[in-house]
Amino acid sequence: MTLSGRSERFCLVSGFAIPTKYSEGVRMRIKKASLMFAMSISLIIPASVIPAVAAKTTLVIDSWRTDDSKIWNEILIPMYEKANPNVDLVWAPTPSNEYDSALSLRMKSGTAADIVMCRPYGLTKAFIKDKHIIPITGLPGLQNFTKQSTQSWADAKGVPYCMPVASVGAGFYYNKNIFKELKLTVPKTQAEFIGVLEKIKKNGKYTPLVAAGLDADNWALDQMGLQLVGPYYWKGDAGGVALDNGTRKVTDPEYVAAFEALASWKPYLPKTFSSISYSDAEQLFILGRAAIAVEGSWSVKEMAPPGSNVGVFGAPVAKAGDKPYVQVLADFGFGINSASPSQAEAKKLLTWFSTKEFGQALANNIPGFFPLSKEKISVDNKTAQAWLDLRNGAIVTAPIGMDKMNTGTPNWFSVTTNILNKMMTTKMTGKQAAAELQKSLESWYPPQMKKK
Repeated sequence: MTLSGRSERFCLVSGFAIPTKYSEGVRMRIKKASLMFAMSISLIIPASVIPAVAAKTTLVIDSWRTDDSKIWNEILIPMYEKANPNVDLVWAPTPSNEYDSALSLRMKSGTAADIVMCRPYGLTKAFIKDKHIIPITGLPGLQNFTKQSTQSWADAKGVPYCMPVASVGAGFYYNKNIFKELKLTVPKTQAEFIGVLEKIKKNGKYTPLVAAGLDADNWALDQMGLQLVGPYYWKGDAGGVALDNGTRKVTDPEYVAAFEALASWKPYLPKTFSSISYSDAEQLFILGRAAIAVEGSWSVKEMAPPGSNVGVFGAPVAKAGDKPYVQVLADFGFGINSASPSQAEAKKLLTWFSTKEFGQALANNIPGFFPLSKEKISVDNKTAQAWLDLRNGAIVTAPIGMDKMNTGTPNWFSVTTNILNKMMTTKMTGKQAAAELQKSLESWYPPQMKKK
């Protein structure tokens, strides 16, 4: 049979329609919940009145976060179901490296879940264009977010399509024991940062700074490199808008300075930097062989496990007296499949995702991930709280180049990461890297093309 004109097939269990599109494990959980509900009703209510009992709604959630399944199934989902007994939530994750292609196929075939976890920018923008997810303008809870928080999942006119949920941050972990041994203090300026790295290098006992240099992990040099130090030079979000509109070029002084600030790390990275993977870099720090690691809040459990003596600091300011910038990376939101027959219940769930109750539970159970809402929370994990504290009094900024310049092929991310990898593993200077990026932009991005 078909429901609401949808193309997927359903099987009926105790009067509940279960899409056959879901994996056997997901179908079994829906079937079990449906049968238990039906049996309990039949035992306590006369058969003559059973038809009057409201049926439960099952909402299935597509996600790429397989590692968090235990948290969702045992903590977050039960919280919602307890307050909403007529709703069953089913967490149906797909491995992250398969999610984009798998979800795209499910969207095209009409077999995606009711609610989908939204990546920022690219994939979500494609779903918006193809009308696979619905606009959520005016949905209760959206008022808890700034325009900056919603832009990753909005169309060109600013109409939101996904409820913003989680963010992460990039910065530095440092080994407090090594800092104490070498009598070092946490750097506040770029000059102080280089001074600290130089002292560690001269000591010779530890690698001053670790980061991922392997070509396969070159995303890290953009997200945790250029985008980390750059806001001090291109002045946060304004610098990104100027490139988007073509009013500034990457070869202008402020952008060149950002490339050069990143290039200044090169003397302090491992000698085998070009072969260091993301996980290699983590291990060098965890094993105490490196003093500082450029990393993200999402790795707090690995980088600062219980009993470790690890601290965090943000990107040092360009010069003394500058106000700090903090890069907040939108990580995921949730949108509603336009083909879902349960959109009203799905909207209620999205509203719950905007609440302080959910945000607090998320931050405490998935350390290093923080709600994007304006609600103030505190985190039990001290190192995760330190990451969150970096935002206090700072100018919050988003990555540049990830919206208008990051559609199609080539795009900002693919071109920039390749150039940064080349700059950090060869003798290429920051100025040369900026010039190469600008040359590329002028060949495919209209606002940056030279006028004839």
